[in-house]
Order: sequence, then structure tokens, then C-alpha cells
Amino acid sequence: MGDPGDSADELFMPDDDLAQIEKELFAAIRAAHTQRVKEGPVVEPYEWGEASVTNPDWSGTAQLDQRMTAAGIEEVVGLDPERWMVVGIDIGGGEHSHEIHVLAVDHAIFPNGQDVFPRIAEANGGAIPVTDFLVHDADPYAVLKAVTHVFELRMRTRGTRDIPIQVTALGDAPEGWTN
Repeated sequence: MGDPGDSADELFMPDDDLAQIEKELFAAIRAAHTQRVKEGPVVEPYEWGEASVTNPDWSGTAQLDQRMTAAGIEEVVGLDPERWMVVGIDIGGGEHSHEIHVLAVDHAIFPNGQDVFPRIAEANGGAIPVTDFLVHDADPYAVLKAVTHVFELRMRTRGTRDIPIQVTALGDAPEGWTN
């Protein structure tokens, strides 16, 4: 037999020591996360603009009249409406899933008075600084529906972009559908 120092039991830390290390590690992770949420992750600023895809087979416009009789979008997505004001909605994805981002301005930078957005932009180099929040565990279209009084999306194919479209008949799909 070998020396007492060679036993397998002595190669491992006692459970109390592991528990303390785990507790300190999770506290450090929590503190780092809290700090990141307070400050936001550091990103190279970029201008948020029009929707863009590699091969735009369809393009168009959307408009939304926000529901005033229910929770605001800030509450729907889990932001504190006392701190944040959502100024942009970004829904995107691919063939298998879509995600929703909201762009929000921190109320801490709001000046007193009216017409705050031009003044915020003027004080920040000509653009409104926002935080881009990825909304987790949310169906983008359920979020949209929750805040919508009236919504309209119009998309047209590439070949029809600059040509007026005139509706001359109405129908139902699938063809042959009856109520």
C-alpha cells in the first residue's frame, strides 16, 4: 500500500469547500450580470435603419396603432416602463424561427419639456441612443398582437415595386372555402 497522502479521498476537496467556492462563483457571475444589465454590454454603435435582407423578393411597409386599453409594450416584453421607453420593434429570423428585439431609450436621458427626441438626438451626435433588447421566450407575433389596436403590413414582389396595383376582385383562400 502507498502513503496515506496517496488516497483518492485526498485528491478531492471537502464538500464544504466546494460549496463555498460554488457560492462565491455564482455570486461573482450574478454581480457581473447585474453590472452588464445596468451598463449594457459594450457594442460598437451602429445606425438602426430600414429592414434589409440579402435577396429581397418582397418589400413593403407596416404601420401599427398601439392599443391604449392594455399594458404598454414595455410591460409586455418585461421592461420597467418607469425606466425604458420602447421606440423601435425589430422582428426577424429565418425559415425555422423568428425573434423580436425592442429598441428602448433610458428615461434617464430624457430632457424636460416637449419634443424630447430631437433634443436627445442633438445632445448625442444626431442620433437617439437606444439599448437593443432581445426579448427571450416570446412569440414575436403574440407580442405584436398584445400591443395592437390596428395593424397593417403590405408587401409586394420585386417586379411590382414601382407599378401601381389595383384591386379588381375579392376572393377567399383556399379556393372553394365556405363559412
